[in-house]
Amino acid sequence: MKKIFYLMFLVLLAFSCSKPKEMDPIFGNPDERISDTLLYVKKTLVDAPYGWKAYTTTEISKGGYGFYMQFDKNDRLKMIADLNETTASEAKESTYRIRQIMYATLSFDTYNYITMLQDPDPSVYGGLAGRGHGSDNEYDYVKTHGDTLFFQGRKFIKPLVLVKATAEEQTAYLSKKLLASINDVNAYFEDGINIVMLNKANCEFTLNTSAKQVNLMAMIDGKVESVQIPYFYNLDKNMTLLSDSTFDGEKFSKITEKNGTYTLHALSGKTFVIKKSNDYLLPPQYKLGTAITDMFQPGVYSYASYLPLKTWSASYVVDWNEYVRLSKTSGYNLTVGDSFYNFNDAKKVITMDGYIYQGNTRFVGGYLMNYSIDLEKGTIRFLSIKNTTNNGGIMVPYMNATFFKKMINHDFKLSFITDKDFGSGIQFTSVEDPNYYFSFVY
Repeated sequence: MKKIFYLMFLVLLAFSCSKPKEMDPIFGNPDERISDTLLYVKKTLVDAPYGWKAYTTTEISKGGYGFYMQFDKNDRLKMIADLNETTASEAKESTYRIRQIMYATLSFDTYNYITMLQDPDPSVYGGLAGRGHGSDNEYDYVKTHGDTLFFQGRKFIKPLVLVKATAEEQTAYLSKKLLASINDVNAYFEDGINIVMLNKANCEFTLNTSAKQVNLMAMIDGKVESVQIPYFYNLDKNMTLLSDSTFDGEKFSKITEKNGTYTLHALSGKTFVIKKSNDYLLPPQYKLGTAITDMFQPGVYSYASYLPLKTWSASYVVDWNEYVRLSKTSGYNLTVGDSFYNFNDAKKVITMDGYIYQGNTRFVGGYLMNYSIDLEKGTIRFLSIKNTTNNGGIMVPYMNATFFKKMINHDFKLSFITDKDFGSGIQFTSVEDPNYYFSFVY
């Protein structure tokens, strides 16, 4: 027995002396491992004959974003994205690198649609000034599973997931089918009021295209509950949802379309048909800036015969007529045209473009308004207004001299109305003086 143990000791000693100390007996040389991984990642990306479908999310805006990517062996790639009409229809060529930065890292090192998400100029694709949407341009390789590659952003730790595309999908992406799909989806959900009945909650469904989020909102057990789910567009009017959030006992994975009907799918396997409703399920304070973002007030240039609206009080009409008179007689001979309001609930900002006419020549006045919402009371307070263009600066004094005297730093009760000429709208009724009210339509 002693001889056997002695022989085993000699074998083990010989093995340990002959093995290079830097080698891992199971996994191999670390430098060789990373080199192999770099070669593997690039070869896998390049060898996909029809390119890749991909998606990522962002840190600041919390949206979801879908892409099509085709990698070439010469470190160039072509990309299509669901960000806007241009990115969805025109393939953008840029460069990439697979290099070692602690791990095997995919770097998008020239400007393309994915780096557009981090552009510090809000005029490029929204986001915060100096920060963009909070997106990476360097992603560490994590793993492969079947036809899927998983990466992780180096700064914001957001996933970048790539799935091999088929020949049919490649043809569709390169022939603007993604744009057609986006347009069809948006047109459907922008028309009317969308609702979906879940397990016990009858929900309002909103597609927030600027934030790239699906919003579900419902009254559950006497309390308003909501969830925001990042999404990206697929081909064939389908959408993928990217969230682990639970709402009414379900986690949701996708939205599909068949024969004009859209269906919400849960991870549990349940499906819920999204339908149209004539009325909102919740009061307007929950909808303004979320489901209802763009509103309109007609002006005398195009709609003189329709004004004043029947949903304006007599006292507001007095202020409105004085505003029109001042615009006409204060030196510039201006006629008030239509005004367009965009409500942003996240920032509590109204961006306003007001048409003004000198003869038949149209100018645009730009304005920025801040507001606050009291959800319990159902009121809005207009906090300030400032012009963002020189033409807007001409009109602000006329506004301040008339209806803004009774609007700024005053609370207004919100209610849904229907105007006989312009359709659905929201009425703003002064809490201080209920006989003073006006409306915007949408």
